[in-house]
This record gives sequence, C-alpha cells and structure tokens, in this order.
Amino acid sequence: MYIKYILTTVALLIGGLLAVQGSMNSQLGGYLKQPLQASFVNFFVGTICLLAVNLLMRTGIPKAGLLTQIPLYLFFGGILGAIFVSSVVILIPKIGVSTMLGATIGGQMIVASIIDHYGFFNVEVHPISLGRIAGIVCLIAGIFLIQRF
Repeated sequence: MYIKYILTTVALLIGGLLAVQGSMNSQLGGYLKQPLQASFVNFFVGTICLLAVNLLMRTGIPKAGLLTQIPLYLFFGGILGAIFVSSVVILIPKIGVSTMLGATIGGQMIVASIIDHYGFFNVEVHPISLGRIAGIVCLIAGIFLIQRF
C-alpha cells in the first residue's frame, strides 16, 4: 500500500536531480561556448554510463534483429530527449532553473493528462478530472509567480 508513496518520493528526488543536471549542463555550455556541444557531451557520457551498467548487469545491448521489429516512432524518444536537454542548456541562462523546469513540468502535466485520459502509447487510462485540471492550473500559475517575483 505504501509502495506508491515511496515510489512517488523517489520520483520527486529524481526530479530534483533534473535541476542539478540542467544547471550543470548549462554551465558546461558556458565552458564549451556552444549549447549543442554541451548536449552532445551529456548524451555521450550518458551513453557510456548506460553501456557500462548494461555490461555490469549482464543485460547486454539490444540485438539488431530485435531493433528492426520495433515501430519506428518509438525511436523518436531519443530525439525528444535531445530536444529537452538542448533546450535546458539554452534556456536556463536566459530564464533561470526554476522557470525552465517549472515550465517543463507544466507542459509535461498537460500532455501527460491527455495521454492518460486517452490511453495513448498503451498506458492505462486515467480519466481527466477537475482535480487534475485544478492541479495543472495551479502549476501554470506557479510558473508565472516564480517568473514574476
């Protein structure tokens, strides 16, 4: 019963790491004088890390034959990740960490609610509710308060 709360707390902590990651990547972009290079370095280091973890856990890397069976649109997640990381590197120096991550969370909640409501990508359906809408409105209002004060 408590597992949902524990996992939510873990997700909250991981969300905090995104603020650290974004700040580090933004600083890296300053050193490199090129935000896209900072994004490249981020993904390169991440790729090496994931390769090492997969080798240590003996999961290996995906077989080419298996990769050809996956619907093409599922590979766009990597592109979306690159867009996110690059945007963080570019926008944090201009609007700050709080506004950037607040806005990304607001956008995530809007799109996540649509995905949940309709069950896109084979996720379990969780219908939109007044509570969810109120929560999203509060998040968006919070972004404007963070940005304004």
